[in-house]
Amino acid sequence: MSKYDATFLTTREALKTIFPEASNKDIKKYDKQLDKVKDFEPVLIISPNHNWINQHTLQNYQMVMNAFAIDSLQQNNRRDGNSLLIFHFSTMTELYTVRQNVRTLHPNAYFNPVAQPKQEPIGAAWIFYKVGASKCDFGEDDNFFIC
Repeated sequence: MSKYDATFLTTREALKTIFPEASNKDIKKYDKQLDKVKDFEPVLIISPNHNWINQHTLQNYQMVMNAFAIDSLQQNNRRDGNSLLIFHFSTMTELYTVRQNVRTLHPNAYFNPVAQPKQEPIGAAWIFYKVGASKCDFGEDDNFFIC
């Protein structure tokens, strides 16, 4: 075991941090989805902001998440396994290009600090990497949903 292994959490531990209210059944489903990701390929995980959903409707939330799922992909391809939460990318460039494209299409999903009335972001963005069969590195990108 390398000295760095101790600093990485299991995928399940990371998911419980990202989705503290999720059921064990949901955590298991998300864990299974992340099991298909290759080491060091970026994954965007979005934990929904229920205030945004209440203000803009679940249908609008799903529309924005679908944009993350299909932007820049060929027809009938998705990067989320229909989860509307976990989005797999091949590179960080692809991830942030999709972010910019979605921001252009759905600006109300992003927090604008000068907007009045005050806006809510659509969720919290977490960047996740697998670093072995069951270990991962992850962190919240506090600026992901800011204009």
